[in-house]
Amino acid sequence: MDLVTPRRPGNDGVVRIRDRYFQFSSVDGKPGLEVAYRMRYQVYCIERGLLRPQDYPDGLEYDEYDAFSLHVLATHCSGEPAGTARMVMHSPLGFPLMRHCRFSGEYDYLNDPAYPGHSHGAEVSRLAISRAFRMRAGDSYYGGAPREDTPSGSAGHPPAALRSAPEVLAGVCRVMYQESKRRGITYWVLAMEKSLSVILNRIGLEFMPAGPESNYYGPVRPYFTTVERCEAELYKRSPERLRYFVHGLEPHLVPACVRPPDGD
Repeated sequence: MDLVTPRRPGNDGVVRIRDRYFQFSSVDGKPGLEVAYRMRYQVYCIERGLLRPQDYPDGLEYDEYDAFSLHVLATHCSGEPAGTARMVMHSPLGFPLMRHCRFSGEYDYLNDPAYPGHSHGAEVSRLAISRAFRMRAGDSYYGGAPREDTPSGSAGHPPAALRSAPEVLAGVCRVMYQESKRRGITYWVLAMEKSLSVILNRIGLEFMPAGPESNYYGPVRPYFTTVERCEAELYKRSPERLRYFVHGLEPHLVPACVRPPDGD
């Protein structure tokens, strides 16, 4: 298998964001990709039964879109992988969900492969959280809120401010948000079940239903949001949450609403 390191136009370094108990980073190189693919195999093939294990005899779940994706890893301070996701950039293959879902209504234009705005879009997919970090009663496949004895944030860093939101998923989304700002990505699409949309909304990332339900790894429908809308919603609900998302972002990419006044 050829493990392709995703290209990072305009950003030569690996993004690493460290909270008190987790490090969230974009993936650089074969070892990190193998960790992500193995976690995806465990969740999608073994635990959820959405993909056939026999199609991945090496225990690594991957497809042709991975070569055009930014991959994100969450790692516990113990070194144990905690979660992963990918952000698929537009390519000649299009977006994965377009093979199974259709946009409708005001989002119908997204069905056109030649729509020029696709170059500024990305599909979020393959969210997977390790079972070790979602074993408590009430945890979903996407994890749970921070434990009382493992708060996010560290000295000199802002608190997560997401006490009712899945801890690992919030950090993964934070990396994808920051990389979107650096790469000029202005909108995200996502094929998901309603329960995941509720969880993302709890984080502050409100995706709008953008088409009818279809059977794509279970009953899902396409959703859409813009990066600008997410910033506005985060700021409206809790400026502290938005400050968590932008912490470590280059100053010129930080939304004006959370920039310090000139001279401070």
